Amino acid sequence: MAIYTLFGQSGGAALATDAADYTMGMQFTLSQNAALTGIWWNSPSGAAALPDGSAIYQITGTNTGSQVTGTFHNPPTWGGAAAGSGWVKEIYDGTVTLTASVNYRVCVHLAFGGGNKYGATANYWSSSGQSSGIITAPAAGAADGGNQDAFINTTPIAYPNTSFNSANYWVDVEVTTGGPAPGPSVAGLLAPESGGVSGWVMLPVRGRAGSAV
Repeated sequence: MAIYTLFGQSGGAALATDAADYTMGMQFTLSQNAALTGIWWNSPSGAAALPDGSAIYQITGTNTGSQVTGTFHNPPTWGGAAAGSGWVKEIYDGTVTLTASVNYRVCVHLAFGGGNKYGATANYWSSSGQSSGIITAPAAGAADGGNQDAFINTTPIAYPNTSFNSANYWVDVEVTTGGPAPGPSVAGLLAPESGGVSGWVMLPVRGRAGSAV
């Protein structure tokens, strides 16, 4: 089984602060069909709370989308990890298949309640996209908005279709396919200590994923 994420549980950003409730995420496509096994979010040092919801939306038109993740995870269980501990993961059971060449947005919802903190890197997507394994995240201004439109001020979670500074909010998708495991895209999973990961991580066990550290 091959496990793919875009960021490989590396990277992250300094704290940003806001008093609003936001859905924030990342737009991506896959080069082949794959099963959804997780949604990752980078909880930077100093963050006071974890997201209270997670979802994936398929883009269905200009600034519109439909949820494809089945049962809405609200509240999600972030692998037992604590806020401010780096990359945390909401585990999905692999029953949702994401289709190749379809535009999706992977999202988390944060209820700030008067000033919680999160990670954001302004203009991250302004000039180029990023790829790892079968996952590609487009730059801002690509088809259906790309990663220019990746957040919305709303409660509860909703399709993010608002633009602000082409920011990266460090939300990631984890998918699996058959075949040998790739190298760089799972580096953070195979060596969680070096990547600053705490809580639950996915490790290959006899061809399957599912171990805790």
